[in-house]
Amino acid sequence: MPEALSRLAERFAAGETVLGGWLHLPGGVSAEVMGHAGYDILTVDLQHGLIGEGGLVATLEAIAATPAVPLVRVPWLHPPDLMRALDAGAAGVICPMIDTPGQARALVHACRYAPEGGRSFGPTRARMVYGDDYGVRANRETLVFAMIETAGAVGNLEAILGTPGLSGVFVGPGDLSLSLTGRATLDFRQGDTAGIVARIARDTLRRGLIPGIFTPGAELARAAIDLGYRFVTAGSDLALLGGAARAVLDELRRPEPTPAPSTSY
Repeated sequence: MPEALSRLAERFAAGETVLGGWLHLPGGVSAEVMGHAGYDILTVDLQHGLIGEGGLVATLEAIAATPAVPLVRVPWLHPPDLMRALDAGAAGVICPMIDTPGQARALVHACRYAPEGGRSFGPTRARMVYGDDYGVRANRETLVFAMIETAGAVGNLEAILGTPGLSGVFVGPGDLSLSLTGRATLDFRQGDTAGIVARIARDTLRRGLIPGIFTPGAELARAAIDLGYRFVTAGSDLALLGGAARAVLDELRRPEPTPAPSTSY
């Protein structure tokens, strides 16, 4: 685990595509299942997930027992939440609803130590997990993603991407499509959303930053990779569990084919 920060930063620097899983469920066991399944990154969702801040450390501990690297999506742009997530051992954060360059600067300021930011020094669990030199490496290796989820954010994309210290942007297709079209969908291949999602990847890569996106599974994840996205979340524990359960029940409840009449006599 001490090398997890460096390993992830090196993979992104090398231009690799990194696959992520999303954690909505409390309790830690689903985090272990997802981590041992082979995801490179697991994101603990404190915004829409059911884990809650009180369950964060236990979930991070469960992830630490797997090869996956933990990120945290915080509930909002609130510096104490960002700092606590990093101090607890998150290798990086994803912050929702970053619409302006000022918000992007505030995000980075909360996540980087001086002189690059204003993060207070006290890496309580992070130093134990990542090593005594964590404070020296944190600014270089901690991942900071701003979520692009609104028409306003798209209009300010170039300025947001120009924020010093930002690692990349992470597209939330549901909120983005809702803002652009009035209808939320995770399928970014349709309508006006398609061109914008493609442009976000191009512009982010051109800046030398990491384009990320949430997808519910393999089909859309492949489409995102084809667009150039390099941090691609492919499924959440809750959705994957529900999908697998429905598939089993659909199979069992499907009518048995009627046997063909026998031609023997």
